[in-house]
Amino acid sequence: MSLMSAGLDAGKEPGAARTTAFFAVAVCLSAFLIFLVQPMVGKRILPWFGGGPGVWSLCLMFYQCSLFVGYAYAHGLISWVRPGVQWIVHGLVVVAAFALLPVLPGEAWMPSPLDDPSDAILGTLVANVALPFIALAATGPLLQAWFSRRFPSRSPYPLYAVSNVGSLAALVLFPSMIEPSWPLAKTGEFWSLAFAVCGTLVLGCGVISRSGREKQGTGTLDAGGDGEVGKNSVFFWLLLPAGAVVLLMAITNKLCLDVASVPFLWVLPLGLYLVSFILTFGPQRAYRRSVYLVLSAGALFLEYAGRNLSGSLGEFLSVLAWLPVQALLYLLLLFSACMLLHGELYRLRPPPQRLTAFYLAISFGGALGGLFVGLLAPRLFSTYSELYGGLAASLLVLLAVLLLDSRSRVYWHGRRRQAWMAVLGTAGMLGFIWLTATQGALVTIHSERNFFGIIHVMTGHFGRLPSRVQSQDSQANLHLLVHGNTLHGAQSLDPAMSDRPLSYYGLATGIGIVLDNRKVGSEFDIGVIGLGTGALAAYGLKGDRFRFYEIDPGMIRVAEDDAFFSFLADSEAEVEVVQGDARLSLEAELDTQGSQEFDLLVVDAFSSDSVPVHLLTREALKLYAEHVSSDGLIAFHASNRYLDLLPVIYGLAADAGLHALTLQNGSVPFSLGHPARWIFLSRDAQRLKTLPAKGGAKVRRLGLPAQTLQYHMPEMGGFEELPVWTDDYSSLLSLLNLLPRKS
Repeated sequence: MSLMSAGLDAGKEPGAARTTAFFAVAVCLSAFLIFLVQPMVGKRILPWFGGGPGVWSLCLMFYQCSLFVGYAYAHGLISWVRPGVQWIVHGLVVVAAFALLPVLPGEAWMPSPLDDPSDAILGTLVANVALPFIALAATGPLLQAWFSRRFPSRSPYPLYAVSNVGSLAALVLFPSMIEPSWPLAKTGEFWSLAFAVCGTLVLGCGVISRSGREKQGTGTLDAGGDGEVGKNSVFFWLLLPAGAVVLLMAITNKLCLDVASVPFLWVLPLGLYLVSFILTFGPQRAYRRSVYLVLSAGALFLEYAGRNLSGSLGEFLSVLAWLPVQALLYLLLLFSACMLLHGELYRLRPPPQRLTAFYLAISFGGALGGLFVGLLAPRLFSTYSELYGGLAASLLVLLAVLLLDSRSRVYWHGRRRQAWMAVLGTAGMLGFIWLTATQGALVTIHSERNFFGIIHVMTGHFGRLPSRVQSQDSQANLHLLVHGNTLHGAQSLDPAMSDRPLSYYGLATGIGIVLDNRKVGSEFDIGVIGLGTGALAAYGLKGDRFRFYEIDPGMIRVAEDDAFFSFLADSEAEVEVVQGDARLSLEAELDTQGSQEFDLLVVDAFSSDSVPVHLLTREALKLYAEHVSSDGLIAFHASNRYLDLLPVIYGLAADAGLHALTLQNGSVPFSLGHPARWIFLSRDAQRLKTLPAKGGAKVRRLGLPAQTLQYHMPEMGGFEELPVWTDDYSSLLSLLNLLPRKS
């Protein structure tokens, strides 16, 4: 976007073009840094809190609230401090913020395993990020006010679009170039240097603004919006951006829970949110109300059809059920809804005299939306109800804006027939939103929500049950544990089958082969990262020890309640459950007790289909290796529909000097498992080489075709060139598969 096309040309005054460019660069750089620090800090603290989407949700809430504080500070500075002194006051704030750098929290801020994650995250962000973020957040409204003072005949609003261009650039560059190329620490150093440059530019703009020769607002070319609804304007300045933030955070939660809580999935919805600001606040605005109403309704209907109707609409339309397509539909819904909300917000903008109050109201509305999703919704709802609740509330707000706008085609006081049609149409859409939110679920007997996500215990059936297990009501023959949209374990309610591990842990899977092939009289000492239903404990014999590490207290409650799942209670082995993040717990145990000397350490802590990256790094593998015996195994459950984890795990193994073996089974009868990929690492190559033969023998005993079990033991020298993930470097973008695999 050129400065001229942005509507910032200051006329023929000597040096005006350079001054305008100076303001635009300062605004753009400050916005770039604001939206670069968000994924940076989020990625730094993500491993400390289990790698779940709740981390990013709280970060977004914090940033929305900090944005409001920054805008409030800017509003107070412009309203109550003399123009000639404003840049000095702001200079002191910038210097104080620079003294707190770097913004990346150090290891001293790592929580203990049992710390409340919400309190710990907010405390870390307040101490390390708040003041620099507030100083940058104030830049937008400050520089627009200073620009309006320097050039009173020009509209300052296009600077808001310029700032969003800078924000969007940061969101695009971080996952595509910065994250894959630079370690996080180097990115932090760059950010600190750029903050100093930005602070200097902003203070320069403050000095320049003192030379304005006219009173602010005299002769301005922008008298405000064309959708004036009188004294209700401030009310809508709050509600419209609040609705957009609710949808942004709710859809981001949905995407992160289904795929992975990583920066490149954080930035997609946030980037579309910013694009809507750019298009609606820019000089060549692309807002067409009817177009985005149709897009919103169409995206909502197709998302509903994909979840509930794709099986009955033919093979072609089954594509609507694919997660990438569902994700695109959610993103289209977010974008079109934000275009509607921000487009109407721009129409209600005031003249520049009230500019900082306008932005203050916008930021306060955003903060309210962030607080609702980040703090209230997890306590009020047992599902992600804020997504469809936010859609319904936003639709009602848009209806109110249009009914009160005298230029609207459905103006209540002038076009009653059209107004009633709009009300009835809105009622129909609200009904469809309710239908979309409530359809498509199995019978749920227990549901709970916490910081780590939503847990459902359902009754139903998984696949086609063998004839010997069929009952008159086969739909109620199982209890299923579902996190997000992914099965995390199942248990048969048939007494003859209730002690048998199912799904990814069945007898015909890689982990089943390892645990069910043991010397007579031997005892196993097994660690498991990720509890699920506790199904692996079913392999335990007297004298064995199973030590589960689970961060989610909800998972522990469900697995230990034998009204839902009885694997833990029925196991012959000694079973221990350790609450807290597995890495933090294992590190603490290593420091205080020494190695656990596990014969087998299982890494299976993936929430929904997502990947906690901090469990797949060089530092994590080193910790695992220290906790297994000299001939022990480390097992990774690598079944994932959309991320190919094999190159990452092979690269880690090659880096650590370990050998690797992949065991992958295809479709088998329900009672024997589910298609799964397991990767085993060991110092002892010979032990790994014995597993395929044992697996083949077991497949034959189970009466399955020989091709049911596939194995691969690569030469690790071929993987030494792969990038190795560390706590300071990782990138999931290259692992993303657009088409799902069966396992």
